[in-house]
Order: sequence, then structure tokens, then C-alpha cells
Amino acid sequence: MSSTSFRIAFEGEPFRDGEIAVSELAPALLALGDVVQAANRALNGERAEARLKLRATNVGSFEALLSIDVSMIGALKDMLDAVAENPDRVVAANNLLDLLLKGGTVVAGLFAAVKFLKGKKPEKVEKLEGGHTSITLNHTTILVDNRTVTLLQDLPTREALENFSERALGIPGVTVFRFGEKASASEVVLIPEDRKSFKVPEHTDEEPLMEIVEREVLLKIVTSHFRDGYKWRFTDGGERPFTAEMGDITFLNDVLEGKTTLSANDTLRCQVREEQSLSLSGLSKEIIVVKVVEHIVGARQLKLL
Repeated sequence: MSSTSFRIAFEGEPFRDGEIAVSELAPALLALGDVVQAANRALNGERAEARLKLRATNVGSFEALLSIDVSMIGALKDMLDAVAENPDRVVAANNLLDLLLKGGTVVAGLFAAVKFLKGKKPEKVEKLEGGHTSITLNHTTILVDNRTVTLLQDLPTREALENFSERALGIPGVTVFRFGEKASASEVVLIPEDRKSFKVPEHTDEEPLMEIVEREVLLKIVTSHFRDGYKWRFTDGGERPFTAEMGDITFLNDVLEGKTTLSANDTLRCQVREEQSLSLSGLSKEIIVVKVVEHIVGARQLKLL
């Protein structure tokens, strides 16, 4: 197990006596712990687990000493073999702290990089020799570790960062939040205005994964609409009805002109296209009735004999 320590401090009028409400401190620390665990999973996978621990320290504005523990999981032989084959396979606690929290006079950590980007997409990202990457925004360039780039692109880590910024910087009266090595060049300093920098960026320019399936299916109409923008509701015999866009303009015109009359007992044999889209924002599905192949008229009266 490897362990390393760093200090956090809340500054502002409510913390002058070195006190903070447990109801305010606990969510911030839990959120920071989530950042540590998400980053550890992104870098180490299931090979190691990370924990954030609280240790006692002297009274200050409100100051606490935290430590990160990273322990490898698995049989001792497997761990030794893994380290022998690739010493960088498991990111130790001190390296994880460097990647996360330290501002860095030469190489910026994750928090400093997020603060630098301010929620914007960089103009240029260039991978360099020596395990580093340069990131340029507004004609200013910072240097980060390649593993920091992995964290910047990891959605669970970014979501944990956003939640942490809301919890820590949203505490009433906080004016400054500090962590890292006290009064050093590598100390990270955040203010409430930095919260917007930690929001997960919009994915407007992402390329979603598309899956398109076309099939012929029998449908019964639950609700029909003839105004633009309104979808129809169908059932295919399953448990729940579903909505779909009626894309067969010829069929629509025939109904509107009275050439085709619909009733509740009718069935439509349709060519249907299902479009599934998978992106960082989630999974969505769009159903379009491309063509009504056959209009099967339902029974109009009961047969007595």
C-alpha cells in the first residue's frame, strides 16, 4: 500500500474560529473522495483501490489533513509480476496526488487543467515525448501528464469533479478553498467563481454511435395525429405502446383526403426504421414508419352464424 498526505483549508468569515458544520464538511469530503476513486478507476481499473482518509491537524481557518491510500488487489505473486513487467501499471498514491491536486509549476495537475480550460474545448492538444501533452487555449499553453489527459476525457471523473466543486465551493461564506502542500507553488487555490469551470462540458460536437435497423411489423394505432411535429402512438402487441413518426406522406394524404378510413380495429403492416444513438449523454431511440405496406381492415360487425 502507498499513502500520501495533503492539506485542505476553507477560508471565509464563518471559518475564522477554525470550525465548520459537519453537514457542510461531510458532503464536500465525500465528493472529493468520489473524485479520487473515479480517477483511480480510470487509471488503475480493478488492479488497485483508493481511499481518502481524514487526519487531525491544528486549528486554522478550517484546516484538515487528508491522505490518499492506494492498495493493489490480487495475489502477491500477480502483483509482483505486474510491477516487474510494467512499473507504471499501477498508479501509486503519490503519483495519483500529483495527477489530481497539485497545481504544478511546470506540469499542471487535473484540477489546474480544468480550471485553465474553464469548460471550453482546447484549440490544440499535442502529445509530446516524455509522457507529456501540451494543451493550448486562447494562445496560452500548459503542459500535463498523459494520464491527466485520460482523466480529462473520463466522464465519471468529470462528473465527480463537478459534484465536488458544487459541494466545496457552494458552502455558504467560503471565499477560498485550498489543497495541496501548504503555501507552496504546487498548492491548488479555488474560489466560488471557479465552479463554472468544473461543469461537465457539453457534448455538442461529439460523434454518436448509430445503429439503424429496418423491419416489417404489424401495428395497431393507439393515437393518430395529423399536425406537423406530433408523433403517432402504436402497439405491436407488447406490454406498452410506443411513439413513432409517421413518415409515409402518401398514406397520410390518403387519410386526410378520405381515400383511406381508419378505425380502432384496423391493423397496419409497416416498414419501420429504428435508429439508436449512443453518446456520452446517453442512449436514445427514434422510430419512424417509413411506409405503410398494407392496411388490414378490422371486423366491422360480429358474425352470428
